[in-house]
Amino acid sequence: MRTLGKLYKILNTSKLLSHPSRYSELFQALDLWLLQHKHLWDVSSFHSIDWPWQTIEPDLCDWLSQLKACPTESSVEQALFDHIKGFKLFLFEWEALSYVDLSLPPNYFSAGIKGRKWQQIAAFSNRIEPISPVLEWCAGKGHLGKLLAYQHDVSIHSVEWQAELCEAGQKEAEQRQLSQHFTQADVLKGEGKTALKSVKSAVALHACGDLHTTLIEQAIDAGVSYLAISPCCYHLTQHALYQPLSKQGQKAQIQLSQENLKLAVKEVVTAGQREQRLKKMELAYRLGFDSWQRKVTGNDGYLTIPSCPKSLLTQGFEVFSLWAAEQKALQTYASEIPFDGFEALGYLRSEHVQKVESVSQYFRRPLELWLVLDRALRLQETGYHVTIESFCDKSLTPRNLLVCASL
Repeated sequence: MRTLGKLYKILNTSKLLSHPSRYSELFQALDLWLLQHKHLWDVSSFHSIDWPWQTIEPDLCDWLSQLKACPTESSVEQALFDHIKGFKLFLFEWEALSYVDLSLPPNYFSAGIKGRKWQQIAAFSNRIEPISPVLEWCAGKGHLGKLLAYQHDVSIHSVEWQAELCEAGQKEAEQRQLSQHFTQADVLKGEGKTALKSVKSAVALHACGDLHTTLIEQAIDAGVSYLAISPCCYHLTQHALYQPLSKQGQKAQIQLSQENLKLAVKEVVTAGQREQRLKKMELAYRLGFDSWQRKVTGNDGYLTIPSCPKSLLTQGFEVFSLWAAEQKALQTYASEIPFDGFEALGYLRSEHVQKVESVSQYFRRPLELWLVLDRALRLQETGYHVTIESFCDKSLTPRNLLVCASL
């Protein structure tokens, strides 16, 4: 096996703390690297029955064709190095932040919270140092805020748009005699601005898309002294194309679509066996139905159908296909051309799709890092001292990057 080349390798992120320009340099290098390999990750895996790189990367396609199973990430990495002329790796190694020495909360703090979610909350709390008073953004029932109030001895203002969650969270805070109060607010409508002006810190664990970018912009305007954000679901935004936050991001050479943003979070390392089995079944059913619709309509493009209830999948391929045909007003064809044989074709196509995605998903983490760096640069440009770290292992959550910013 050939030795893998490395473009960048950062072993100790603490070195970056005294060199703020390094994030800028890193972003530029990553932007160029992603641009150079854009043809490998900017693909629509469902849309083409052939390999999307058939004419430009025939050696890679031949390698994929010979595989009997979906390749591992390490084998994809080696194949890219072997079959793509001039391919270089872009390797990051983010160190975890040091644990803050915190007292363990009573066992009842985790009551009603799923184990993995509670572990994520605890890991997040163990790696930040908020200054009181603290705003908990998109709080839900305020589980994170309760732990922060107890472990860090800070007062918490939890903002959440669902009134019933505010009521439940406030009741629990009072029962536990915590310094936490709730406000019902729609932050996307600017209803969190007043709360931000009255705090020194703001925290958000897995606030999706526009929710966490809104926090960044409004926290900058309010002059919040300390921010701790773990971004999530970058594709949940009102814009068709990604709108970079930083000045440097706005000059970037790559432009990301909604599908590209979905790729950045397309990782299911925490799903249970049943969830993974249904996911594979739905993929095969959708592709089997797509093969059927191509035959009956003569359309050679992938036909998108809406999300379906998981209970529909357990009723079999024919029931699913009848439902899908009704969604697209194709039910009249069902009596003329039966669905027989298309389920098996769907499973064959799903193997092909998984091989295509094994290549495109190799670029998942670099794309996410590009997005996180854009957020860090936005904060740096306005005077914040910023660090990017991992707050837990990816087996606990793939969205394990933490952006901390202080004035």
